[in-house]
Amino acid sequence: MKLILFKFATSLVVIALAALISVTSASDDVTRPLVLIHGVNSDYTDLNEVIGWVKEDFPDMPTFSLDAFNDDYSIITLEEQVPKFVSLLKNVTDVYGGVNLLGYSQGGIVSRGVIEWGDNPNIHNFISLSAPGLGQFGIPYLNDTFFFDHLMAEEVYRVCYNKAGQLISVCNYWNDPTKRSSYLDTNVYLPYLNNEVSHENSQRYKDNFVNLNKVVLIGGPDDRVIQPWQSAQYSFWDAKLNVVAMKDLDYYTQDTFGLRTLDQAGKLAFCTVSGVHHTHWPHTKSVYEKCIKPYLY
Repeated sequence: MKLILFKFATSLVVIALAALISVTSASDDVTRPLVLIHGVNSDYTDLNEVIGWVKEDFPDMPTFSLDAFNDDYSIITLEEQVPKFVSLLKNVTDVYGGVNLLGYSQGGIVSRGVIEWGDNPNIHNFISLSAPGLGQFGIPYLNDTFFFDHLMAEEVYRVCYNKAGQLISVCNYWNDPTKRSSYLDTNVYLPYLNNEVSHENSQRYKDNFVNLNKVVLIGGPDDRVIQPWQSAQYSFWDAKLNVVAMKDLDYYTQDTFGLRTLDQAGKLAFCTVSGVHHTHWPHTKSVYEKCIKPYLY
């Protein structure tokens, strides 16, 4: 009789522990923090509307819009910015463990650096909100970013592809497909993230990117700043300025930084929205509802 009671009590303990683990796991999924990185010529408060919508839907979800390189400081070279954002993100993950990371515009390409450089296994989903994922080549319509006001796109390489130019953040992801060799020889940032040039950290960068649970690529044809707009979804120009689909690019076919690996594992998601200008993405609730909210788990 005692043995039967002992087995019954043991079973109850096991069931209770299993229930506790289940509840804890569900709670962790719901409350995994969201970390946000702002774009160029803006500051961390630019993402307050997104945070507000998150709080409405997930009151217990911690949110952190990282306060660094705001406004004029946002044009400082990404070689300096990324380590700071890596440190700020680590402060969050040291406390909370896993997080979701959202990068808007330049913040998306900064986030890629944080992911690949940072060796932080606690980044769960990466949400790239209208970011120049494979670079920028084109002066924005009406030039809302105020860069290269008096230059044609074809001339920007003269500013960017040298040591002085690489001190400017935008030049770190200026990807001129007609000046391929200059881009590879002088750009200190994007070719390394893409593993287009040989370097000692290439496998580490790829491993860190592949470690992601999900990559969400958000963009649209009416953006008018990211050029081509498909760069937000990892397609890009060829040398004749034809847009080449992601799966036909060397980055994908050669799996240089893990894009094909994630895609084949079902870990890439694309969210395309028409009628949204670049500056409106973080201020358009329908974008949040369709493209961001479903991935906050």
